[in-house]
Amino acid sequence: MTHQTFPGFLAEPVAFRAALRLYPARYRRERGDELSAVFADSTAESGKLATAREAVDLGAYGLRMRTGLTSSSVVGRLLAVAAPLIAGAIAGLGVAQALGSALGQHRYRLLMTPDRLTHVPGFLASVGEMLVPLLLLGFVLAGRWQAARVTALVVALAGVLRMVEVVGVSDDGWQLFEGSSAATPQLVSGVLFALAPQELLERPTWRVRAVVAASAVGGGLVLLAEDFYSSYVLMDGPTALVLLAVPLVAMLALARGWLVPAAMGLTVLALSAEFSLFRLWQVVGGMWRLAPLVAGGLVVLLVLGRLLGRGGAGAGGGRSLA
Repeated sequence: MTHQTFPGFLAEPVAFRAALRLYPARYRRERGDELSAVFADSTAESGKLATAREAVDLGAYGLRMRTGLTSSSVVGRLLAVAAPLIAGAIAGLGVAQALGSALGQHRYRLLMTPDRLTHVPGFLASVGEMLVPLLLLGFVLAGRWQAARVTALVVALAGVLRMVEVVGVSDDGWQLFEGSSAATPQLVSGVLFALAPQELLERPTWRVRAVVAASAVGGGLVLLAEDFYSSYVLMDGPTALVLLAVPLVAMLALARGWLVPAAMGLTVLALSAEFSLFRLWQVVGGMWRLAPLVAGGLVVLLVLGRLLGRGGAGAGGGRSLA
């Protein structure tokens, strides 16, 4: 790569070189000079903060290329279609949690002021679970995707706080597995939303808004089906199997290029996967019995996905919700 002359304090563009390292080697060889020239031009009259932000953006796209999360990849397009659904579902789940808390049917109390330092993570997690998703939904419906992405990361942070609380009070694997199932919906949903390529996210139409509203109802129903992610007795397996198998089967549509059903499946899995596994773990009697069943199920899904993919990508499933 030829040397580029950078202005001011960037005579040796360390930030640029670090960001460029995040791109695949072949892309660096083919486009390195072009990226260097663009970076030099875009930061010619910028301060340190603006230049650092430009380097972060450059590096972030490099990571997207390495992980296949760009707008041209199947996974990137799937996340873009799923993003509005995820926002609706996690908001509906939060409303159901808030109603359950108000009615005394949920062990997390939104309005309970923490009386000691150890209660603060749980209190902040409750706010992040029940109120912040509504803010996320509002940004999505308004088409303000940058603000929505930041809010989604706050939702994910609520999941992290809940996980910290669970780890702190768990005495055994049962409590850890059961408690963490209440944290993973926010954590996984927030991360999946934030990973969606923003350039594919357009201002939602009335049809998209209707689908998002339906997704919100679905999020609340998932929470009800999972009994508010609470399970202190041995549970029956049918609900867990349905909430695990049906969305996984829906995601097989991705093998034919049908993004909408696959996005629906991904949305439900983000809310239900861990607790469904927890219920099945209870039913079969332990991790060593559950692991072979999960591994066998994944093998079957991979084989079915390959068989479906051999037929070529279909166009009938639609590429977006619009």
